Amino acid sequence: MKNSALKVVILAGSTVLLAACNNGGGGGDPAVKLETEGDALRELGLSTGNGLMSQYINFPSGAATARSKALGAKAVNPANCNTVKGTESYQEGVKDRDFKLLSPAATGVRVEFSGQTNDNFQEQYCDGEGEEISVTLRQAGGASENGSGESEAGAYSYSTYGSGDEPAFELMEEYFNDELTYRQFTEQLGTAERFDSGETSVYGLLLRAKSEYFQQDGQDAKVSFGFGDGNEPLRATVDNDSFQLDGSYHYSTNLGTCSGGKVRVSTPSEEGITVGEPGLTSGELRLSSGRSTASFTFNNDGGATLVINGGASIALSPEQVQQARQNVAAECAEESSGDS
Repeated sequence: MKNSALKVVILAGSTVLLAACNNGGGGGDPAVKLETEGDALRELGLSTGNGLMSQYINFPSGAATARSKALGAKAVNPANCNTVKGTESYQEGVKDRDFKLLSPAATGVRVEFSGQTNDNFQEQYCDGEGEEISVTLRQAGGASENGSGESEAGAYSYSTYGSGDEPAFELMEEYFNDELTYRQFTEQLGTAERFDSGETSVYGLLLRAKSEYFQQDGQDAKVSFGFGDGNEPLRATVDNDSFQLDGSYHYSTNLGTCSGGKVRVSTPSEEGITVGEPGLTSGELRLSSGRSTASFTFNNDGGATLVINGGASIALSPEQVQQARQNVAAECAEESSGDS
């Protein structure tokens, strides 16, 4: 099993797959487009592959983790080189904590924690001289905390971001000769919890995040996503060779051609979905959004049978399933031969 400490990050892999969609998620939580084979494969990748879920859940498939990037806005002044403003404070200690997002919940778990609080914090550093000056600017605000502890039952860990309705954020910018070359903005609010016992890990996620990114000669990218619905977290159970999912996620982005929105995901079988050498080798994954549904039944060769809105069965090859989980799903604007 992997280290039980939770590290919540925003990954490039999600941006790649989310390039198939835009304009969804957030406050209104509209339904996603879930009408074609390409739509279903997109959500398969987001929920079980190198997409949104793999940032927080260690699937037995060993989904790759990579860093994501983002966008913000603040002019720099070389006269402020090598300056620090605001405050950046750190806390650590021991306390009792309840893990309410897990099922079953746990109360009074003794944890060691470390936290960070930023209040209008800004630091600016420069390199070079004359007109050949590169400037790096970092701004941060809000609170974050990570912690872990053990009981007779197993090990608990958590990450929290923000406080109340105020998210934690960080902005990084790089300039060369007064020209912006790189900008990344990330924002997170909520909690991720985890429990490890033997070969089993249980997760509870109730949070939202935003990532905005600009790079010179590149495309501006904006991605936001979240897990859970109201006070109900998204939950997952992962064993050595299987996993179960139950809950909702939502997302939106300015990339691509189709809408984002909210999706309900579940694994109806008590055994969940089994992962073997070819990939997903047994079990069922159900996705629903608005009035649309998609159901995958996985085969022992890594392929699957897909049914959309109760229509005709669509046979998917192991390669199609694997590509979707690696974020190579077709854009939703594309029509495939198997669409109903």
